[in-house]
Amino acid sequence: MTILFVFILGITTPVYPGESIQDALDSSLPGDTVLVMPGIHYGNGENLIVITEDHNGIVLLGDNLDPSSVILSGDSLYDSIIDIDCTITGQIDSTMVISGFSFTDGNASTDAFGGAIHLKYSSPLIQYSRFIQCTADNGGAIFAWKGAPVIRYCDFQSNVCSSAGAAVYLYTSEASVSYCRFQDNVSWDDGGAIFCYHCSPTIFNCLFTGGFAVDDGGAIYCYAFSNPEISFCMFFDNHVNYTGSAVYFRVGSSPELHHNIVTGNSGPAFYIQDGGEPVFFYNCVWGNPDGNYGNLPDPTGTGGNISVDPLLVDDFFLSQTAAGQAVDSPCVNSGSGSPADYGLEFTWTRTDGVPDSEVVDIGYHHGSHQSGLVLNELMAENDTTIADNYGEYDDWIEITNTGPNDINLSGYYLTDDAADPFKFAFPDTVIHPGDYFIVWADDD
Repeated sequence: MTILFVFILGITTPVYPGESIQDALDSSLPGDTVLVMPGIHYGNGENLIVITEDHNGIVLLGDNLDPSSVILSGDSLYDSIIDIDCTITGQIDSTMVISGFSFTDGNASTDAFGGAIHLKYSSPLIQYSRFIQCTADNGGAIFAWKGAPVIRYCDFQSNVCSSAGAAVYLYTSEASVSYCRFQDNVSWDDGGAIFCYHCSPTIFNCLFTGGFAVDDGGAIYCYAFSNPEISFCMFFDNHVNYTGSAVYFRVGSSPELHHNIVTGNSGPAFYIQDGGEPVFFYNCVWGNPDGNYGNLPDPTGTGGNISVDPLLVDDFFLSQTAAGQAVDSPCVNSGSGSPADYGLEFTWTRTDGVPDSEVVDIGYHHGSHQSGLVLNELMAENDTTIADNYGEYDDWIEITNTGPNDINLSGYYLTDDAADPFKFAFPDTVIHPGDYFIVWADDD
């Protein structure tokens, strides 16, 4: 049984290129959606958008299925594209949603933190977005000072920092980073993707490839008693001039790393300096030409850790005979527990998109943590868009299958009332991959 909860009370305000996203936000109330339409949205001055605690409960929505079509550009700005600073005024929480955008050319030249998004004491939900060619001294794309932002289903590509965290800098922030891809990001100092300062974020099911740090931490740099949990990640082809091409631990940092694949990285893959006790279990660390573990014991052969060729195919899938390859990867069925134990039961490591089952596989899992169903679009107070079979303009909800397999809606329920979770039962209807289903909110 799956319940899709929808609470439609607010107003949806479309904003077209050339119109003010800020004005739409400022005139919205909790429960409202600001729908940013396709095209390139520019701004002038410091920021394109400034978000405060007054914007809690508002959804800032682009296009979750095609974020490249809704571009927030920092080309004409001299600071972050979005600024969320609640140092004095209060807290932004996860009811403030930023979803479905491409952030491009952000350049935090004034404040020097977060080329695309600058967060202070803020915990918004940031999802289904792309961050491309953004720059800052710290946190080329995102800088988070305290707070606990949730960052998921995002791509970070070709972002640059001059100091730390080419894509993301977390300063005493208990962030959650999951289902993200970090590709070809560059730090001219430390942390080719993520820099953690005195914090313990969760980094789950992410891909790190092509990262480069001039000094240390080609993908992740953990500093000053930072203890993140890093799991089900792929580290491939990351580079450093010194050490820690995958993850660098320094000054008492003791992260927990499990179910990761680490291969083909230049410079010792893991390296520790100035204390700390990282914990490794159920990892596959192999084929890093300058060494797998530096200045710390090699845990291979204990705690489920292995060091053999993971046999990667195509876009970081695992070779599997059931999917047509000649042999099985040693990472198949080599983890601890089932995929459902980690919320991975609808994800896959094989080229044919069949979900992981039985014992969980080691390494990065493709697909989302859900079945592939997305509440992609809501239209409240509809009076001009789509008419139903009776010619009436009722409010509507679009449900899209973003996964690779057919989904039967039998057994799914839709509700706008937490006290009545079975308010509407879906009929025996199949949504094919890429197709959508419109529900009319008319109580019929």
